[in-house]
Amino acid sequence: MDDVYTGNIFIDLIVLLVLMFAFARHEADWEPTTARSGIYFDYLNPKAILVFLPQFALCRLLFYWFWGFSQILILLLFFLPLAPLLHRFFYVPWRKAFLIAGCFLGYMIFIALAIYRERESDQKDFSTELEKVLDRPPGKPVRSP
Repeated sequence: MDDVYTGNIFIDLIVLLVLMFAFARHEADWEPTTARSGIYFDYLNPKAILVFLPQFALCRLLFYWFWGFSQILILLLFFLPLAPLLHRFFYVPWRKAFLIAGCFLGYMIFIALAIYRERESDQKDFSTELEKVLDRPPGKPVRSP
């Protein structure tokens, strides 16, 4: 869980800032700041960190906890406030905000599939280990191949 959940939240933020730069570089407030208030504030936009980082963390955590068909609902709940937040806090026009949110939704669908595959393989590994323990005769140790 650590490699999927913690390390890539900042990559999500960087992808969003790159999309803001690509689609709305002249209208949006996407630029990193020169303020030296923290290690992550040196290279990223502090407003983007405060607005989107809790949303990204909650989305990945929910992806990891509730996998399967519920990830579609999580993606919808994640996608719906993205364009209004871009418009309100970063001054992106509505049309470009929905374009950025749509492209970012495609990226998050890829992430959701990766988390689903990881959880599914973890579940299969756990079930095979459990079957080995349950199928062995009493008093015999479990041997891994």
